[in-house]
Amino acid sequence: MNRLALAFQAFFKVLFDEALARGVAEALNPPPPEPPAPPEPVRHDLRVLALLQRDGRLVDFLMESIDDYDDAQVGSAARDIHARCRKTVQDHFRIEPIGGAEGSKASVPVGYDASAIRLTGNVGGEGPWSGSVSHPGWQVVEVRVPDVPGAWSEAPVLQPLEVEVG
Repeated sequence: MNRLALAFQAFFKVLFDEALARGVAEALNPPPPEPPAPPEPVRHDLRVLALLQRDGRLVDFLMESIDDYDDAQVGSAARDIHARCRKTVQDHFRIEPIGGAEGSKASVPVGYDASAIRLTGNVGGEGPWSGSVSHPGWQVVEVRVPDVPGAWSEAPVLQPLEVEVG
């Protein structure tokens, strides 16, 4: 069939068939595409850091320069911060060592979990490997982290500005 005859046939079909006319109009003039959805805002989950700041003032300690303090002053501050942060971690996580004590002997099979075991030193061959534990590793067994206002947001606030009004 030649194109001219096809054009006349299409013309009359579109002229007398309303549903076909709508379909042809939509095919010839498609609606504009939907605009892309705006990207999700970046949200930071800083609840643990906020807890360590709230309970132990860890961020205050880390952000302050300690160059002007002597070792005794730093040690005294660190002991207090350590105790409070340790309590916070123990209150919100159950953390256990992965392996044996430092210096103990360990065997690592072929196909070991690389997220739980890191081989260091003279690593060669196809395994299994044996050596001594240089760090027992840590794994989180249970998490009990509460919602901390401001710590899970687009503009994370670890601790609000405090203004003492006098």
